[in-house]
Amino acid sequence: MPGDPGALYEPLIERELDAFPAIARAFAGTHSADELWLAVARFAVLAYAPSQHGKRAVMAVRAAHEVRDELGDRWVDTIVECARYAATSRQPWSEPPILDPPEPSESGALAELQSAVAAGDRTRAERWLAARLDDAEADLRTIATGDALLMLDTAVALQPLLGEKGRYALLRMVIHELLADPEDVTGTLEELIDRAIEERGAVDAVRAVLVRAAGMPHRGVTTLAAPPHADPPLAAPPLVPYPLGRDYAQTLLAHAVARTLPHRNGEFLAAVHDNLEHGESYAEWS
Repeated sequence: MPGDPGALYEPLIERELDAFPAIARAFAGTHSADELWLAVARFAVLAYAPSQHGKRAVMAVRAAHEVRDELGDRWVDTIVECARYAATSRQPWSEPPILDPPEPSESGALAELQSAVAAGDRTRAERWLAARLDDAEADLRTIATGDALLMLDTAVALQPLLGEKGRYALLRMVIHELLADPEDVTGTLEELIDRAIEERGAVDAVRAVLVRAAGMPHRGVTTLAAPPHADPPLAAPPLVPYPLGRDYAQTLLAHAVARTLPHRNGEFLAAVHDNLEHGESYAEWS
């Protein structure tokens, strides 16, 4: 049936991606574009694996919601691209998604998490999370760097939409990234924006901007009915749906964050689009 979430997920799980756009548009027509986005967001979280494409697929669904007003009639097409990206990034051999937390640790102290991360002990870190599930964000933010900070920012933004059962799955992504020893960035936000422009939107340079921006006041997705609205940067290239694996979804992510940048945001987006058009494609790695 067109409105059946099972029918929506089946071609994503089986990677029958040519069939998915028609099914997704039928689902949006029967329900709404908001419900399509929510279903795809849930799929991306459950399909997450600690890989560059896997984490960017989750970040992409958050970003797609934040730029929905900029996309207008192209929003459903962008949701489709988010779903296709999550499906191609999903590792066929990955473990089943875990929604229920393990037995919580006894203390739940920050030192316990730091010790578990230093030892690379995922089980201990996940038990810490189970003990601190209701108030983990503050402690996670004190130690999160690099991609762990990006995933924490994303998890906090998406959490209100996925409910109580989704909280552990979202914050567990942050634990995975902490254990990967994420590389932090140096420099002010303005300096990093300048560098990304000078390097014509190179992936590493743009990532640095995204990481630094993740430490800014939370942009959050709070409701489907009232998405954040802000005018796009002046002279910004238009955002259109595209295969997100090509640049780790960074063009979509850049449009979402550019509205909050204090400095040269139109030039920043122009550099990102230059990389999308002329830079190396990473789609084969998804």
